[in-house]
Amino acid sequence: MPKILIIEDEVSIRTIIKKYLSKFDIECIEAENGKKGLEVFEKNKDSIDLIIMDVMMPEMDGIECTREIRKLSNVPIIILTAKSEDEDEIEGLEVGANDFVTKPFNLEVLLLRIKKIINLDSNNDLELVKEQRAVRKNGKLIQLTKKEYLILEYFFENPNMILTRDQILNRVWGIDYFGDDRVVDTNIKRIRRKIDEDRKYIKTSSGTGYIFVK
Repeated sequence: MPKILIIEDEVSIRTIIKKYLSKFDIECIEAENGKKGLEVFEKNKDSIDLIIMDVMMPEMDGIECTREIRKLSNVPIIILTAKSEDEDEIEGLEVGANDFVTKPFNLEVLLLRIKKIINLDSNNDLELVKEQRAVRKNGKLIQLTKKEYLILEYFFENPNMILTRDQILNRVWGIDYFGDDRVVDTNIKRIRRKIDEDRKYIKTSSGTGYIFVK
């Protein structure tokens, strides 16, 4: 049974999330602020599969708590932000959060984000073949261009995380590249035509970048 730590100062929100997720056999433990959340995580870090983290909390906010947890673990973290607080979303991703959900949020959407991140709906039929700069899908070897391979390699290294176009550009084309960032979208389209026509693996994060579901 997956275990999730909810770090949120509003009791009602913790209760609603916990009650909803329990219907899907997901165990939840709670903390009322970042400081307490860090303590709970340190005691349970070997059993926690994911953290739901609010941003605005007393004693230690969600950004600082995420930063401290990242010193200890790569456990997936979903940030809860107030609506239209783009700075919170950007800062959360910069300190190591995997995804964000804006308040007020739909519980079904939150569940879908959780399922993708902790591999409840895992895709295991895709394999990167480094020595041949290719990918194997359902046993079939598919050749890639150099850029396509490097993008997929980056995806495989960072599954279930939002990778921005700038991050992909810097990794694949280098920090000195000054061309149009639409070159990323063009290469993603080519990759999809080769291995992902039904968009099972590569999801678009609107206005941000892409998520590789694995």
